[in-house]
Amino acid sequence: MQERISECEAIQKRLKRSVKTEKQSDQKAFCRLMLQGQVKRTLKFVDHASHIDRKHDITTDIKKKLKEKHPKTAELKQCAITDMPETKTERVIFENITQDEIASITKNSSGSGRPTQIDMDTWREIMCSKSYGTHSNILADEIATLARRLAMDTIQHNCISTLLACTLVPPKKKDDGIRPVGVGECLRRIDKSLAKHS
Repeated sequence: MQERISECEAIQKRLKRSVKTEKQSDQKAFCRLMLQGQVKRTLKFVDHASHIDRKHDITTDIKKKLKEKHPKTAELKQCAITDMPETKTERVIFENITQDEIASITKNSSGSGRPTQIDMDTWREIMCSKSYGTHSNILADEIATLARRLAMDTIQHNCISTLLACTLVPPKKKDDGIRPVGVGECLRRIDKSLAKHS
């Protein structure tokens, strides 16, 4: 009888370790997909994994809590301004942002599209497919112009507020709290990737 009990305890410990390993693996997958910007795939993954905290439904109460978490605007404090001289960046280094660079970045990018719902698969189809002919090159050239302007010029926020807009996704924390995740436009991600490559 004691042998049977010992055998059952050994099996039970092994099952617990297996479940723990599975949870850790799923958590890593969740983090990896979020860092890649693949929110749609992440949410599907969460919905199919019973032991992962799901996202909150968007209700009036959740919207209120998300607003509370958003930092309020405040007056600029002089102590926050550095006395170091401004580093000048030569404009010429951004001249290599071309339509070919745009197409290359788009081809190797992935992620969901928010708030317009135009995901990277759609951008890749528009920019890299031959179906659109010269229109793809014209669009890529315009995006390259936008990227150069963002890198070199000071642009008022109200002129690019739509480009900077994000959709807030509220995944659940373990204590049923909210972890707000902002998902921006794919076009903005293309421009940011170009800035890093320049």
